[in-house]
Amino acid sequence: EIFSMNPWIIIMTHGYFGTELKKSAELVLGPLKDVYCLSLIEEMDPMELSAQLGKLLEEAPDNTIILTDLFGGTPSNISAIYATKKNYTVISGVNFPILVEADMSRTESGNEDLTERLISAGTSGIVNIRKIMEEMKK
Repeated sequence: EIFSMNPWIIIMTHGYFGTELKKSAELVLGPLKDVYCLSLIEEMDPMELSAQLGKLLEEAPDNTIILTDLFGGTPSNISAIYATKKNYTVISGVNFPILVEADMSRTESGNEDLTERLISAGTSGIVNIRKIMEEMKK
């Protein structure tokens, strides 16, 4: 394969959480290229969200990264339908560190490694600041 597209990032969330997360990440990283946000909004038929994802994935490279907000929620359940169709990385629990890491490391190869790196970035970003400060005082 001579030409391989960099993975797209698709963020699927309840409400506009993904859109706002992208805007916040852009304050740190600058404009994010090929990052798309799909929102499940009030009164929306989940099939409409599924159709939006399906349409987007028709254009997306096979190694696209799909990040959802809550495992077991509608955006995650919809992404699960597509999770094994191609070489997608599909992770729930999207947060700021995961999005930053996804953007910075998506040009490197190796999908399994990428999945682990994203999960690690997301979880290691969750810390008890008070405990750290109390330990520093000692």
